[in-house]
Amino acid sequence: MCSISKEQGLPDNDVSRIGSDVHGVLIAVTARGTAVFDGSQWRAKEPGDPAFLSRVALGTRQFASLRKLAGAEIAVRAVAEYQGEMAVAADSGLYLCNGRNWRLALPQQGLTRWAPIDVRAVAYDASGALWFACPQGVGFRLSDKEWKLFTGADGLPYNDFTCMAIGPKGIWFGTTNGAVHYRDGVWSFRQGRRWLLNNHVRDITVDAQGNAWIATADGVSCIAYQPMTLAGKAAIFESDIEKYHRRTRFGYVNPAKLATPGDRGTATPTFTDNDGHGTGLYLGAVSLGYAATGNPKLKQDAVNAFRALAFLSKVTEGGTHPAPKGFIARAVRPTSEPDPNPQFDLAYDVRRKKADSLWKIIQPRWPIDASGEWYWKNDSSSDELDGHFFGYAIYFDRVCETDAEANEVREVVRRIIDHILAHGYNLVDYDGLPTRWGHLAPEDLNRNEAWCIERGLNSFSMLTYLSIAHHVTGDPKYREAYLKLALDHGYGMNGMTQPKDISGPGTFGQPDDNMAFMNYYHLIRYETDPKLLSMYYHAIQRHWQIEKYERNAFENVVYAACCRGKVRSDQWGETDLSPPKYCFDDAIDTLKRYPLDLIDWPMSNAHRIDMIPLQDHLGQPAGATGHRIDGRVFPIDERHEVYWDRDPWILSYSGKGAVLREGFHYLLAYYMGRAHGFIGE
Repeated sequence: MCSISKEQGLPDNDVSRIGSDVHGVLIAVTARGTAVFDGSQWRAKEPGDPAFLSRVALGTRQFASLRKLAGAEIAVRAVAEYQGEMAVAADSGLYLCNGRNWRLALPQQGLTRWAPIDVRAVAYDASGALWFACPQGVGFRLSDKEWKLFTGADGLPYNDFTCMAIGPKGIWFGTTNGAVHYRDGVWSFRQGRRWLLNNHVRDITVDAQGNAWIATADGVSCIAYQPMTLAGKAAIFESDIEKYHRRTRFGYVNPAKLATPGDRGTATPTFTDNDGHGTGLYLGAVSLGYAATGNPKLKQDAVNAFRALAFLSKVTEGGTHPAPKGFIARAVRPTSEPDPNPQFDLAYDVRRKKADSLWKIIQPRWPIDASGEWYWKNDSSSDELDGHFFGYAIYFDRVCETDAEANEVREVVRRIIDHILAHGYNLVDYDGLPTRWGHLAPEDLNRNEAWCIERGLNSFSMLTYLSIAHHVTGDPKYREAYLKLALDHGYGMNGMTQPKDISGPGTFGQPDDNMAFMNYYHLIRYETDPKLLSMYYHAIQRHWQIEKYERNAFENVVYAACCRGKVRSDQWGETDLSPPKYCFDDAIDTLKRYPLDLIDWPMSNAHRIDMIPLQDHLGQPAGATGHRIDGRVFPIDERHEVYWDRDPWILSYSGKGAVLREGFHYLLAYYMGRAHGFIGE
């Protein structure tokens, strides 16, 4: 979306009408005058009525005869004409004139017949089909007696219409809370600052290229079509990461805060509690990208990301509060920056402890390393471990081409896994105690009720770390530990019901889903034991049957990579695990729709008429979550979240336009699809 306001030449941001003259020149009517667009810039126009305001008018005789039918007080909203027929949208209905006589149109589809009132817009498309919009819905005429009628049950997103415009790439409808587009049987909804300067659409015109120019009280929004390949979109995100998202000399990839909302030029990358997790995903993405394309830039990005990730397990040694060897930091910050500890002081810990009885009080939360150059954040979690091992394994398999490169991976993997084994399957901080979310031992997962919810996910996470450690190093002691946990302590069966309680779509946390599929990717692809493989196949197949409704490109590609051509046998027979066609179709569609604008603009689908709310037993406040009439989440270009581990069922988001997200989630799903041959060049 491009925005046009006073800065681009409009006399005022308060735009009431927009259209084009007979030559196709765009004209905007504002509160302080009219402006025209010469193809490169807007400029003020001499006073006078824009030509498009009277492109079709009712003659005196025609209006008089219409009033006889409709009443003297009829309020005309829009007029359209095609090959001698005239159509009028009015408060009392839709009226048609054959040149002599007027009649009230009563559109009918099958047994459904409308007597539309409060008709807001009417227009003919290029084929001569008549379209109208009213609070009952949208309709178009197929023949004299046959109509097609659309309501929310047919996918129409919203129905409080203000205007309509038809172009070469479909039909646009303005509403009081968003813009609606229809093309080739597909309805799309555009709402929020990603798409519109103001959600109340006053007028729309469509140019010869099919671009929609939308008049609002805050300026003109242009929703333009820019053909590109999935690879071209990946290149844009890679470029944006270099411009806006690199943090510290190691180049951690982080979200960026915008000093001025919406202004990418004011972006400053900021740390998160999950720098290790995110950097691991990025490492996996660029490693797969290098494997798929051979692009040397992606290899260098992978090398740099590996070294940044590996540093998190070294920086914790020594310094003011040395941790045991192999402990990983959540994040690092240069000591040249302001001290972060005041933000995470004892009062912070006490507040968290009140809300979470298992919260760990440990001060300081940002010790200084041995070099004095870095603050590092402690109390790391299994989330971080999942990211580390996921990234290391893909980097080892897809990028390392020499013994020296492979040995670097072996060293860091040994360092971390030996720490976990030395501390009884726990992640132990500088105080000698496990972190809040670093409990992975059988004593907790199998015999401590406080960890029953985490049992499935953490069991598979621990098995994944050991499986990757054995794969990377070849050391049999990791395989022995793995088999003992998997079989003797039941970790293999624990994970068959993971990540938490699978009760239906929207019933559990997406971060856990994301980590579960990260684990499946290596557990299944590295395993050879038929008994364990059967457990893992059961887990991923059952899990994906719930996840498929989210149209998550990453999880769909992981499922396909693990299960294409596979069959699981049990006492009940054989189950074909191969992904159905829609698994691939949904993944590709999501990548196509993945928005280029990753600013956290506010957005809402709560008012849509094609929305069905999720039931309140799912743990969300009533009305907070919902889905399309087809049972699946709204497409990703119509939602606020762009990370694979965020909740796509949430209907509203109150962003301030002050955060710019990173596009490496797109890169991960896209390059994994490329590397496994699901997506062509």
